[in-house]
Amino acid sequence: MSGGQDPGLVAPNFNSATMLNPTPLGPPSSFSGPAVSPTPIGGDPTRLSQRMDNAGTAADRQLGAAPANNACATCPVQVRLEHRSQYTAMRRYSEQEWVPAARFIFLVGKDHSDADRKLSVRVAEPAGASATWEVTPVGGQSGTVATRTGTGNRFDYTPAVTQAQRPITGSRTPNLPVQYRIKATITHNGRTQEIVETVVQDERDIIRQEYVDFRTWRTGFTLHVPYRNRIREPSRPQMRGNYALVVDSAMTELLTATEAAYGGPITVSSGWRNPRRNIAAGSKVPNSNHQHGGAVDMQPATAHSPAGPTRRGEYLRLYNAARSVTARIVLLERMSSALYPSSAAVPSPTAKAPDGDHDGIPDAALQGGNNIQTTFDNATHVHIDRAPPDESEDD
Repeated sequence: MSGGQDPGLVAPNFNSATMLNPTPLGPPSSFSGPAVSPTPIGGDPTRLSQRMDNAGTAADRQLGAAPANNACATCPVQVRLEHRSQYTAMRRYSEQEWVPAARFIFLVGKDHSDADRKLSVRVAEPAGASATWEVTPVGGQSGTVATRTGTGNRFDYTPAVTQAQRPITGSRTPNLPVQYRIKATITHNGRTQEIVETVVQDERDIIRQEYVDFRTWRTGFTLHVPYRNRIREPSRPQMRGNYALVVDSAMTELLTATEAAYGGPITVSSGWRNPRRNIAAGSKVPNSNHQHGGAVDMQPATAHSPAGPTRRGEYLRLYNAARSVTARIVLLERMSSALYPSSAAVPSPTAKAPDGDHDGIPDAALQGGNNIQTTFDNATHVHIDRAPPDESEDD
């Protein structure tokens, strides 16, 4: 299109009231076609239609009226719960005494004073709000709660567990976590809101709970409940018991020092054993140092070679390396039986006690009437350990 304006086109007048009341039919230069005429408000066609006004009012009712303090009078109640145990109250574990469910740490059952451990939950938001509470154990391993319901801003509940619910038999599989479903019905400012949370032991507390169980029911078991910071990623997969994490009070330190003295890599045949794993491994010792991560059973690279000078020589070298490390005890063992006096030195070859096969042991050397070379032939590992730490605060 060139030249002047097309005389067939007429620019609309946006200030004209006629724009709000088009006719269905008109001259070629005006709007044509069907249209819905809006209803003027108060006789003023420049305002929004009544229909639009009604829609806005309906939206206001749905979204809620906002008072001057920005509190929504019709919005759902914003609810937040917090949880407490004797362990969240310890500063070494938690900066806050009351924590959300995701950060809750807890144990159940009897403590060192023979009292059942108490757990607590409260309404943190709205502040000061009251709730009707209901606590339900999840799974048989979680025991029972005698008083499961209550009212108030805070609710204390005391789980109880039995030996049937918390077995102390041998096992090579992990225990299930203790967990509780908590339902809170909160009424605040005339409105009611329900919230449900489940508190679940993490792996550190699953492990710690096993020690609580054994302290409660296994005769002679006196090892302390391990601190959470003693439970960590293993330095080697062979260090594990039934869990991904391990209790490690000294075993990595003992292994590292022994390897340095040995001068080469060492195979770990057993590291940490949780109490149930310790029984499954055949141990009859209630307080085995394996259970607090203070013991390691080690083998030289030649451990599976046929009996003979090479195998004996490597076992002797490993045994002497372990003896050079600060430890409570070093044992040459076959399975769970000691073959040689604890931490005792092995006699060295001399002109009068020759070592014809060059294994480092005099050929005719005896200990307790047994040939020492034969004793080393029968060994399955070298054991090294330290005493458990005296850490009883979590019992």
